[in-house]
Amino acid sequence: MTRRCNSLLLVLGVMAFCMRGVAQPDIVFERANLAYESGDHEEALALYESIAEGHLHFESEFNAGNAAFKLDRLGLARLHYERAKLLSPSDEHLKANLALLESNIVDRITPVPSLGLKSWMASWVGPGQWMTWTLWALFWWTLTWVLWAMRWTKSNRDSRATLGFFGVASLVLGLTGLWGVKECSDRAKTPDQVVIMSARVDVTSAPSTTGTVLFQLHEGTRACILNRSEGWTEIELDNGNLGWLPNGAVADV
Repeated sequence: MTRRCNSLLLVLGVMAFCMRGVAQPDIVFERANLAYESGDHEEALALYESIAEGHLHFESEFNAGNAAFKLDRLGLARLHYERAKLLSPSDEHLKANLALLESNIVDRITPVPSLGLKSWMASWVGPGQWMTWTLWALFWWTLTWVLWAMRWTKSNRDSRATLGFFGVASLVLGLTGLWGVKECSDRAKTPDQVVIMSARVDVTSAPSTTGTVLFQLHEGTRACILNRSEGWTEIELDNGNLGWLPNGAVADV
């Protein structure tokens, strides 16, 4: 089932699309939905991906994952679902679809128990939180200027001190907002996960075809990026297993 478009995000992207000579994204999105509902999943997938290429848009990523799943392209479906998860990690429909997808993937990987710090950080400074941090920063920066402007109108020393204190506190919160914006942008630009796109790939002990084969992974499996070296990616699975994969076998989330 497709997800309908968040009109605000699409409006923000209209200008960029027009400059590139591409149809407005809300029109493209509706065309993609029509294609999906008519059973033309290839066309729907291509249209959803054309939107997601230039915009952080949850509905397009989610629906692209659905279309890819219908086409039995498990790696591509997982890729789009994971990208959608970065934008809205708590979406219940996405969780259900990911669970269904994982039941069709060959590899069964049991996560090592952890404190969940990485997941907690991602929920606060993932790409989907960019707008929240931007609004946070704008609010506190605006309040800072208001408080300091009010401070200069007061002649009472206690009032000036109180307003000065709250002005400094507001400034600190505004700086925190700028940090959040930067972290969200950095995480959007620097992927930290990959999805296996090949039907089957050997994981080796070194970034070379001559390395010892440690184990194999199959299409749709997700892994964390540890390192990159001349056409190879070092990965870590949720169960703690490590190894190297050729870049051609994976796609960055």
